[in-house]
Amino acid sequence: MFIANNGEEGFDIYQKRKPDIVLADISMPKMDGLEMCRKIRDFNPKQQIVLFTSYNEVDYLSKAINMNINKYIMKPLNTKELFNTFDEIVTELQRERDNEAYKKDLEFASNHDLLTGLANRKLFFTRLEQLVEDSLREKKSVAILSMDLNHFKPINDTYGHDVGDIVLKKVAQYLEKSLRKSDIISRFGGDEFVIAVGFLKNHNHILKFLKRLERSFLEPITYRDDDGLKHKLNISFSMGITFCNSCINNSFDTLLREADKAMYRAKELKIPYAFFDPNEESKFKVKARKSEEIKDAIRRGEFLLFYQPIIDIKTNKVVTFESLLRWHHPKKGLLTPDKFLPYIWDNLETRSYLSEWVIETVFAQYERWIDEGRALSLSINISLMEFHSEQFLSIVKRLIKEYPKVLTSDIIFEIDEATAIKDTNVKESIIKELKEMGFKIALDDFGTGQSTLNHLQTFNIDIIKIDKSFVVDMLKDKESHTIVDASIKLAKVFNYKVIAIGVEHREQLPDLQRLGCDQAQGYGIARPMPSNEVLAFL
Repeated sequence: MFIANNGEEGFDIYQKRKPDIVLADISMPKMDGLEMCRKIRDFNPKQQIVLFTSYNEVDYLSKAINMNINKYIMKPLNTKELFNTFDEIVTELQRERDNEAYKKDLEFASNHDLLTGLANRKLFFTRLEQLVEDSLREKKSVAILSMDLNHFKPINDTYGHDVGDIVLKKVAQYLEKSLRKSDIISRFGGDEFVIAVGFLKNHNHILKFLKRLERSFLEPITYRDDDGLKHKLNISFSMGITFCNSCINNSFDTLLREADKAMYRAKELKIPYAFFDPNEESKFKVKARKSEEIKDAIRRGEFLLFYQPIIDIKTNKVVTFESLLRWHHPKKGLLTPDKFLPYIWDNLETRSYLSEWVIETVFAQYERWIDEGRALSLSINISLMEFHSEQFLSIVKRLIKEYPKVLTSDIIFEIDEATAIKDTNVKESIIKELKEMGFKIALDDFGTGQSTLNHLQTFNIDIIKIDKSFVVDMLKDKESHTIVDASIKLAKVFNYKVIAIGVEHREQLPDLQRLGCDQAQGYGIARPMPSNEVLAFL
């Protein structure tokens, strides 16, 4: 608080001290109280002012009111009234400050990520607009970078979200350390960070930032758990980069989508970063168009299943039919999966849609053959992506209810060996549930993924199908014959059934039987056939 006793000197002192409360006496020499209050109001309109006065005329009070004097204390001085007045003003000041702090906190929260303090999506786009404008004015470009942490979910699942938060804060520090103040760093949520780097003379200048960032990530993030044990976490990232050179034809949303696509490309290639490639974008559009075309074809009934028999080598009797997908294209004729599946290989939605159609078609066909007096074992090829789909198990469970005549022990799900080895979580989760429902599991294309004894011990499977590339040449290629022999012996250690696929000639069967192979499949036995030819074949 500042008590003004002399108008001119008092105002000079007030400007230096800038107090919260001013008590001004109306009868100060050289400048009266009202004049000093006017000067203070001009200097600081929000200043809290208490006027100490003996005047109570209407005209005088009106002037004081017009100047927004906060309080009045009438002479002669009453000490209790003075302190009560100060208490009221202090309370009001505290309320205003709390409101101001709340507004600042609210404004910060609405524009920033509260965990890391980085800009959020809203502030990022606001600042990006200015950064682009300033950079283009100097005829320089802006890089948009989308960054995602690799294997962040397992950290949360294994160590808890508190440790996950430590990692995210540390990554924010790495980014701030590697960038300039003019650049924009933001966290959009989860482990998703988006960065804008401006004033680039050429695109290669972004490599300096990337090298600095890679160096930061070389050092593990350490933390101590509740027991005081020290842990080291190795963190890596995948980043996609695109550039805004003129931004005439690119909205900010488009640029962000380009950076995201490049980031997913980096993940796919298992490299730290990748640049957006317009040619890849063209391929993406082709894939998107083909994906819709495939879904439409399913709805129009253009897809069908062929069935290839698998025989018991000893008895020469059919034990199973493998269901194989075909597309009866109205213009291109009958297409095998290699002609259309690559277009939807990484499209989970379409793959799941097609997978559901295949499983339901197999179940329906099984019931039709049951009604005709033939119970046939059928196998279905399922990709690793489909296994990982959240809908896969629910689809299977629903179809079991809808087709009650289906014996799950007669249905075999086939997964590719190479992809199963890459993701051993498959064996522990979905395969386990399928086995509990009674289904059998086959490891397809065995030999290409180089399974070890340890791998085979952990796979909860029933059947191994030796890859046809080895079976086809086994009679004339010593190495292929050795691989077939070793695969059969390895499978027998774990009591798995063994199927040799790619049997092009029946001359191969005696040798396969001698090696201990149980079953065989291939053109030398029978080609895939439509469902209406199966019973006649039998």
